[in-house]
Amino acid sequence: MPGSGSVKVGAVVATVLVLASACSSSDNGSSDDAVAPAGSSAEIGTLPDAAKKVMEKPEYGTARWIYYVSNADTGEVLLANRPDEMIYTGSTAKNFTVASVYDTVGADTRFTTPVYTTAPPDAGVVPGNLVLVASGDLALGGRGGLDGKMDHTFYSDTVDHQYGNLAPNARPSTDVGDPLAGVNELARQVAAKGVTRIDGDVVVDTRLWDTYQSNDGPVTPIFVNDNILDVMVTAAAVDGTATIVSSPQTGAYTVVSQVQTVAGDGDTALSIEPDPADPTKLLVSGTIAAGKSQLSVYNVPDPADWARILFIEALGRAGVTVAAPARAANNESILPASGTFTDDRKVASIESPPVAAMGAMILETSYNAGANAFLCMLAVKAGKTDCLAGIETIYGLVEKAGLNKDAVFVTDGQGGDPASATPRQLTKWMEWARKQPWGDAIVAGQPVLAESGSLAPYGAGTPAAGKVAAKAGTGVALNPSTGRLLTNVQSLAGYLTLDDGTVLAFDLAMGGATYPQLYDGLVQAGADVAEVAAAFQQGLSN
Repeated sequence: MPGSGSVKVGAVVATVLVLASACSSSDNGSSDDAVAPAGSSAEIGTLPDAAKKVMEKPEYGTARWIYYVSNADTGEVLLANRPDEMIYTGSTAKNFTVASVYDTVGADTRFTTPVYTTAPPDAGVVPGNLVLVASGDLALGGRGGLDGKMDHTFYSDTVDHQYGNLAPNARPSTDVGDPLAGVNELARQVAAKGVTRIDGDVVVDTRLWDTYQSNDGPVTPIFVNDNILDVMVTAAAVDGTATIVSSPQTGAYTVVSQVQTVAGDGDTALSIEPDPADPTKLLVSGTIAAGKSQLSVYNVPDPADWARILFIEALGRAGVTVAAPARAANNESILPASGTFTDDRKVASIESPPVAAMGAMILETSYNAGANAFLCMLAVKAGKTDCLAGIETIYGLVEKAGLNKDAVFVTDGQGGDPASATPRQLTKWMEWARKQPWGDAIVAGQPVLAESGSLAPYGAGTPAAGKVAAKAGTGVALNPSTGRLLTNVQSLAGYLTLDDGTVLAFDLAMGGATYPQLYDGLVQAGADVAEVAAAFQQGLSN
């Protein structure tokens, strides 16, 4: 966790649980305005007893529960409490980003990642450079990308590798396909063109947008294995050094185990840091309990350098040699002017999955880097390279949807603090999104209670299973003195399907609860908010 005492979490509440098992006349005249005027804090509807029971737990004596539930077709308000108060969104704000990309870029759009030569091949030899032009494809063939999919491992008993440093049940990306599938396919096509040697360099062109520095690291238009090195650590005999296997297999890093095996009832705590004397040497340290295996991950600091070496290695496997050393910086200064590549110099290309497949993965796993890349795509669509310009597009659609933009505070693509909104406005957004031509995609991409993504761990065997589809949001902080956890927000925003098939839109947020420990607090807050949403679904069905 960050040493500042602030913990920014996307799907971490669900991750940890898995381990343990605004208002304005622009509201389009919908009927709720007559019941709850702008600025109203009155409670509307009868809170189901099952929801009330959760909210009255001692842990929530310091907390507020605010919510807004409406008929997704008519806008009729069914439940509301303090719906016009601003509260942190956490990752529920990803619904703003993903829906905006569907509307602006297109849910069915696919991105092409091409490879060009800067000089025509002569007898199989390229006397210039080979250039891979990054397109924003979030998987570059991994996660089943070559088959048009964006698979992940975030389900009831496992979580995606992006949470490998938080969750002991995270699974490596190899569980959902070859993370190098894209670079291997590009290399195969280059070789099929008769190229056997590159006399110059290999360069990854990331000029599609300026690198966006997020809380989770740099976001560029190139993604290979989510720009993560997976390291699976397996215990040895007690007091022995654990073994490690990294993936994808690459010479980009040398990985050294310094992990001590402790007794089976001991703690497992792993970390990966570069050797100060050699950043390509990664030191894996900590302890692991006997009989255990656990994933840890290293987020690469420069995605372009990472992609370059992986592509050069793939070229080598395909029989294409490169004169330039593989372990070298990606040198974009030698690129020709943007937009000057011509089809006669194209030697390979692959297509991404549809944007809707990428968006669903972002929503289901709360993929922060992907959400920020989507923000960058909005900027590019507007003719800009500064990713923050994408926020202008989001606000344009917020107004188009009839929301009060003063009650929506978007700061990035992922929903990092201090992103905030009122429950009324976020619910109105979900109503509007569902009615758009791409609405089926935003609905289908939501995590589903007891079935998929970050809601998969909750509600199994209950009547609400499969009937709550919503993005989770989490924002917490740790007291540096006491270690006590403060929940700034635990929220859900999405859809409820009643037993008669009626679809409701909703936003539910809890903020202000504190817990003695991080683990217990994350587990309880996530479970309780999911239980309240399930109570809404059942209570409004009866």
